[in-house]
Amino acid sequence: MTNRHGEVNGLSRAVQPSAQPMYEAAARWRDECLVGDRSLFGGVEMNGVASARQLSDGFMDQVDTGSGSFITKLRSQLSDVGPEAVQMAAELLFMHFLVMSTTAMSGEKKREQVNQVVAIRDEGTFRIPDELEPALFGGAANPGTAYSAMRWKMFGYLIRVVIHFKNMQPDERKGAVAGLSSFRRATAEIDVQSVWSQQLALEHLLFPDEAPAVVSREDRDAIMSALAADPSDLDFEKLVATLEPNVEYGGRRSVELYRTPYTQRWQGASEKLQTYADWARLVFEHDDFAASEMDWKYERAEEIATASRAILDGEDPQPHVKHIFRVADLVDYRVAIRFIDWVIEAPQRFREALSALHAAPGPAGIDAFLHQIPATEFSGPGARLSVASLLLFAVDPKNLPPWREEPAKTTSRLTGGYRSQQSATSGEQYLDFLERLDAVIGVLAQTGGPVINRLEAQGVAWIIAKTNDMPGQSEDVVRAFVQWRDGKGTTEPKSTDSISTATQEASDGIAPAVSDTRTVEDLARELYFDDAGASWLQETVELLQRKGQIILQGPPGTGKTHIARELARFIGGADDVVLTQFHPGTTYEDFIQGLRPDPNNPTAFTLVDGPFLKAARDAEQHPEKTVVVIIDEINRGNIPAVFGELYFLLEYRDQDITLNYGGTFSLPKNLLVIGTMNTADRSITALDAALRRRFFILDLRPGEVPVDGMLRMYLHAEGGQAWFADLLDSANSLIKDRDQHIGPTHLMVGNETDARRSWAHSVLPTLQELYYNNPDRWAAFDFDALKSSVRGIASDAATD
Repeated sequence: MTNRHGEVNGLSRAVQPSAQPMYEAAARWRDECLVGDRSLFGGVEMNGVASARQLSDGFMDQVDTGSGSFITKLRSQLSDVGPEAVQMAAELLFMHFLVMSTTAMSGEKKREQVNQVVAIRDEGTFRIPDELEPALFGGAANPGTAYSAMRWKMFGYLIRVVIHFKNMQPDERKGAVAGLSSFRRATAEIDVQSVWSQQLALEHLLFPDEAPAVVSREDRDAIMSALAADPSDLDFEKLVATLEPNVEYGGRRSVELYRTPYTQRWQGASEKLQTYADWARLVFEHDDFAASEMDWKYERAEEIATASRAILDGEDPQPHVKHIFRVADLVDYRVAIRFIDWVIEAPQRFREALSALHAAPGPAGIDAFLHQIPATEFSGPGARLSVASLLLFAVDPKNLPPWREEPAKTTSRLTGGYRSQQSATSGEQYLDFLERLDAVIGVLAQTGGPVINRLEAQGVAWIIAKTNDMPGQSEDVVRAFVQWRDGKGTTEPKSTDSISTATQEASDGIAPAVSDTRTVEDLARELYFDDAGASWLQETVELLQRKGQIILQGPPGTGKTHIARELARFIGGADDVVLTQFHPGTTYEDFIQGLRPDPNNPTAFTLVDGPFLKAARDAEQHPEKTVVVIIDEINRGNIPAVFGELYFLLEYRDQDITLNYGGTFSLPKNLLVIGTMNTADRSITALDAALRRRFFILDLRPGEVPVDGMLRMYLHAEGGQAWFADLLDSANSLIKDRDQHIGPTHLMVGNETDARRSWAHSVLPTLQELYYNNPDRWAAFDFDALKSSVRGIASDAATD
């Protein structure tokens, strides 16, 4: 297919390296499995017609819409089918997951669930081969919640497509995949009601040069309305072919409609991006910014360019590289020292790497440069990219600015940026950073701000990420800026002129000040949250600030109390956190206020404030700080009796109410409440609707963000056994009730001995209670059996 730009590859195909394994795997499935009758994983011949029929009988005729995970129900539905049908089911699930961005589901989780289906049959099936695994660590779309919540429907559509093809003659199958239009004609009779996202996802995977990676019909309609001059005059695919590419990698270009500038054209600039632009304008308009910051960087770029030319002309690179790092000061000094040491050891290798960088200046050049530098000699993706971008900076300073990890991540968080795929290369991460700079530039231009280039936008981003001062601004403005930047405030000024007013409003709001100096990124690292978890954390902070009270709920072992305490410290500071725990005997007098014997007069009683009222008084007397009350195990108490008039105050913080023991009271806006709730214990009282309405409820569940990435991040950071995470996923796949899933903290330990002890004395007793009447069921959770299943080897506890 040739588009109007004269390019053979279609503009709808993602050009980033992380997407290519996905397209290769999809093409193999199309040719070998859909058209042919081979196994994608095993490469062996299969009876496609019989397998599809068995799969239809097992799944389509036994649809289970009840509770429990998709994998648990699928295991039951396929209990009577043969290994080839199970293999086909696993490969269809692989195709279902393939399009999903790793921001929607991690590559590890995709791999584990597919292999769990394979494991339904011990013999005659094949796990995902090593060469296909990378396909699961990229993706092309975030299909939305319905894609996962209605997985059984999406899966059913894929089965119907396979059955339809298996009923065709071989030549008909080939004709049906000759192109997108041929495929649509061939599958026109298949019911797509409520599974449009899977249909559109499959079309993109099979025909990426023709079908765009937009799998939401609502988004397609919005894009057509915003970008097509006459929506009735052309279809969606033709519209994309007329658009200018907005992503380029190594000479290949594509149109990505969820990236700048198209996303702003059909969705509008997000509130986050607008707010960032307001603060950016204030920073940029500072008198010294343009004159000092930019002139300094242009001078450095020229010096780097001069040194690079000398190296490429054959001069000894050592003194020139030392000079580059000395004058630029744009790379961490420890990184610079390690890199210089490597250059001294391999000068010719460095010269070849630099030549590759200059031959393809941009994201592809960064990857080519780093490909020449052994990771064992110079490790750390952030360190490597910072060096590569510094050397690239000299080629085109205005358009290829330096990259540093902290400013890049801060900019992405504050602007609502696109998160890179798990398998994204350093070049892709740099590309994502440039996209965010372009987004800020575009919004500034649209709102009458300064017309700036990428280097100037990078300078603003760097200052926003690093500074704790804004010369010439009031303390209120500076405090509001730091709160917003660190992820603790809700200030959202709409223009430069409104910042002072907005910050004054913020000082009267829920969280006027903080004492903890950590940023959201710092907190995410300490909690072992991955990038998706960091985004969840930012959203949680904003929800708490907006509502004033949240509840973290989930099974044991998900870190609810620890996360609550760290979140409270992050927002309020360690000295302004009050922790209390409810139990069946907790009363209003214990929590709010009650009469207690007077220690100085045994015959008299005195009115004593409980921990909540004490915290509220403290917040009222110190409006400059934020006080956070943590109620651990909030649902273990008799909530209506314990809370009393607090029910009213949580919803109407600006009104007074008379307390049970007299006196009026209102709930200060700088007092926040975080509750934690165990969902596994059925003996605990459920929260009533009135209380739930007053809290934002957030889930902490294994297999879901942010808990999904915790164990792997911990094991990676602490040098633990990576297969612990696979073992936990495998165990949870056997548990139908998601409220009973095993939390990751049970295996956040240093070695296998500790893991076995935790499993034997913490996890298994709970499972034995859960399956009290079914000992064969809990026997499946034997540590060695699970270890064997995830590692593919026989385990022997005595010899491990």
